[in-house]
Amino acid sequence: NFFILILLQVKQLFTIPFRVLTIYDVAGKTVRKMQLGHLTAGSYSQTEKEIYWDGQTETGEQVGSGTYFYQLQAGDYTEARKMVILK
Repeated sequence: NFFILILLQVKQLFTIPFRVLTIYDVAGKTVRKMQLGHLTAGSYSQTEKEIYWDGQTETGEQVGSGTYFYQLQAGDYTEARKMVILK
């Protein structure tokens, strides 16, 4: 088993209610959805603030090597980033 660390920077000066982090494969198929709750402005790269994904799909299968995208959604705000998994 492995874990993927997802780093993010929340730049707004107010609390952002990030509700969902969705991970997609290159075909646009949803791989996993994670509820994050509320995040305040700041860097989410410190140990106590890191967001981890266990590399599993919604059905518990381990994903393979490849390119994936993750999208953060909070109301009307959306941000997407690319990540590459190499095994």
